[in-house]
Amino acid sequence: MTPRARRGFTLIELMIVVAIVGILAAIAVPNFLRFQLRSKVAEAKTNLHAIRVGELSFVATGGTFLPTVKSPVPDAGLGAVKHAWVDLGGFNALGWAPEGEPFFNYHVVTEPAGCPSPGAPCTSFTAEAASDLDADGVLNYWGYVHPAVGGIGPNGVVCQGTGVYNTAQAAYDALKQVGPCDVDMGSSIF
Repeated sequence: MTPRARRGFTLIELMIVVAIVGILAAIAVPNFLRFQLRSKVAEAKTNLHAIRVGELSFVATGGTFLPTVKSPVPDAGLGAVKHAWVDLGGFNALGWAPEGEPFFNYHVVTEPAGCPSPGAPCTSFTAEAASDLDADGVLNYWGYVHPAVGGIGPNGVVCQGTGVYNTAQAAYDALKQVGPCDVDMGSSIF
């Protein structure tokens, strides 16, 4: 009996396998990166709901909504990195702080202008979150609009950062729910 000749893979077979793996990676890696960005948006949605609860608790005890300052960093400091939480104004009084280090900055704008002041409580608010998760230099805004009783909300239902409240997507047009502040924002850009 003669020993069998060992047969390996040919160079062409190896090149085909490498090409197939390359094609799969070219498809999978961008989808994985988009999935990561979408999962980071959940932070903003969760925190905006928590801010809403804090504002509703605050108005129940204090009779007015509470404006806050953009925290932990101003818009110019945003990027695709987390920031240590620093309350730059109002969130401690509201009783809210994010869990861990956030990707977004947060703030609350109240209406009418000049509130709260003696005899002029804030009757509506917009809570907003801004970030640049994909580091393209364009901020991504999410918002929650709480209208005044019998009114349509701060500044005609808008997110302060962009001046609009996603009027192109009916699913987010309803007040009192978190949604992207513009048709070009939110998960649609990832």
